[in-house]
Amino acid sequence: MSPNARSAWRAKWDANLWSWWILFERGELTGRDSAELMRYGRDALVDAFWLRVSRDSLRHAVRGPAFVLAAAGAVLLAMAAATHGFRGPRALFVPLPIEDPGSLVTIQYSGAMDEPYGVPPWLVPLGRAKSSQLSGLAGYWRHRGTPRAWVTTNFFALLGAQPVLGRTFRPDDANVAVLSAIAWKSLFGRDPRVLGRTVEVDGASYAIVGVLPETFWAISRTIDIWTPLKLDPPGAAVPFLIGAVGRLKPGATGDGVRAELFDIARQANQFLPRPPQVTSFNALPTHPYGPYLFALLFALVAGALLVAMALPPPSGRGLKYWAFLVSKTLFVVAVPLLFWVEIDGVILSLMPANLLRNIILVVLTPAFVFICAFAVWWSFADQRARCPVCLQLLTMPVSIGSWSSVLDPATTELVCDSGHGSLTFPETDGGLRDHWTNLDPSWSELFRDKR
Repeated sequence: MSPNARSAWRAKWDANLWSWWILFERGELTGRDSAELMRYGRDALVDAFWLRVSRDSLRHAVRGPAFVLAAAGAVLLAMAAATHGFRGPRALFVPLPIEDPGSLVTIQYSGAMDEPYGVPPWLVPLGRAKSSQLSGLAGYWRHRGTPRAWVTTNFFALLGAQPVLGRTFRPDDANVAVLSAIAWKSLFGRDPRVLGRTVEVDGASYAIVGVLPETFWAISRTIDIWTPLKLDPPGAAVPFLIGAVGRLKPGATGDGVRAELFDIARQANQFLPRPPQVTSFNALPTHPYGPYLFALLFALVAGALLVAMALPPPSGRGLKYWAFLVSKTLFVVAVPLLFWVEIDGVILSLMPANLLRNIILVVLTPAFVFICAFAVWWSFADQRARCPVCLQLLTMPVSIGSWSSVLDPATTELVCDSGHGSLTFPETDGGLRDHWTNLDPSWSELFRDKR
């Protein structure tokens, strides 16, 4: 807006404001007048804004490439503020609460279907004391479908797990318990004074001595309460077979552990039917890079196929054109990806491991793939409707031709409101391609008022 127009508006504003002031000094300003004055002030601010900012220039800015990138950046900043700096994605790079999980092995006997598996309880303390292949050996036992596990007091030390509150088990511990982070939240609301309080399990009370990290789980994600398992000598409630997990020393092998444990049992006059199986202990937390990367790659491929089937190749040239297309695509893919990882993290940390949680997680994956593939398609469709010179969205669509005509098929023509050219693209599947027509500088006068 010209300075003369702003000066005229300012003079009118001052005159009206002076009239309101006179009424105020005379005491003649009623409640209705006060409401009118508030509306007048609001309208004045709106007028002042549009006097400074032209509607045409604002419309031009909104249709420009900077607006898309700024909007995407604003969404990412809002997500970062709402999620404490993308807590879920950052958790993917937090070190695992397990020390060197690759050296952990499980030792067991497996029978036919529906038969129990594991090792005799006496093998755990005997193997821990005699083995030269293992730096440690721990036992565990749990009822399937229950949130409780019994573990030997060296179990957490063997895994290298450190509590976030309190401690883990000591050799002389008996009626104590360690909680998972989910149990700490659901049972005690994350009360930092939980240590020393009791929890009831199977009719018995256990004093809480520690809380495990949110990212820790072992044996099963459903375990929320851990209590000591006594094996030397074994208690009356210890079953015939229990689970066992060991840590290989450097240079040790699974075959070496099998043979050694069999020899240790024979030398101790204990019966083993055959050497036990020694395999990797995989019931541990891992970084979920694989599933996320696979889903992202699948979504990108699906989006690329949508683009290839429904849209022509990008027609622009120059570094600016391709840099905008690439950055815009990265932005629109990053938003649903970060949102998906964040929601996954919230569900895993807040909901107990049950069927409902698994269903929600399974539903989220195809939803992300669909949204991400659509985002890729939208990025290229948006690029198609932009001027290859200034990257502004094209305007003034005009329909040309007829849907029933072969010689003059239906097409749509769009024009760059900066006067760089026009784009004509077919509305029918007749093998025609998009056609960009450059306009000579003489056309710029026609679009000068719109810039």
